[in-house]
Amino acid sequence: MNELSYQEKCACARSGFCTYVDGQDDFTSTEKEYLVKIIVYNNLSVVLYVSSALVAWSFVAGVIGAVLFPGIIVYAIFHGVVDYKVLIPPIVFLVVNFSAKLIYIGLNLKGRMGFKDIFISALPYAGSAYLLKKFLINDKLLSKAVVLYLKFKKQLAKDYFLNLIVKRNS
Repeated sequence: MNELSYQEKCACARSGFCTYVDGQDDFTSTEKEYLVKIIVYNNLSVVLYVSSALVAWSFVAGVIGAVLFPGIIVYAIFHGVVDYKVLIPPIVFLVVNFSAKLIYIGLNLKGRMGFKDIFISALPYAGSAYLLKKFLINDKLLSKAVVLYLKFKKQLAKDYFLNLIVKRNS
């Protein structure tokens, strides 16, 4: 990072993604400098943060949906009631979930995406992938850096949860 300004170095130090790229041996110094500038000036750390949040959000919503929808079917079977009132909770959940995602993405990525892109990103289970595709598809080096970073974060998460399980069983 010899050619970077003081402000660029400071901005990079505040970004987990940028510091990860800077510390990798998979990239040459020229590639690192290029990636750091792209990350800092395009504020890609925010995109990765929002994308990661959408993955977690989809996981939680999927678990809720896996409990809510079958629960309603079981309720309807046992009570012999298949009525619009039974369908209200999942419909409300879907609408509130989608609206909250629209607001979250819109606030965090304001000015970087149009409403159509925000709308597509808020769709269940597809938002994270769409964001990554939108911001990274044209730059192969940046795509490689993101893939490596996401693998690193995935491994950290796995290690964290495995350590919790091991500690709990000890």
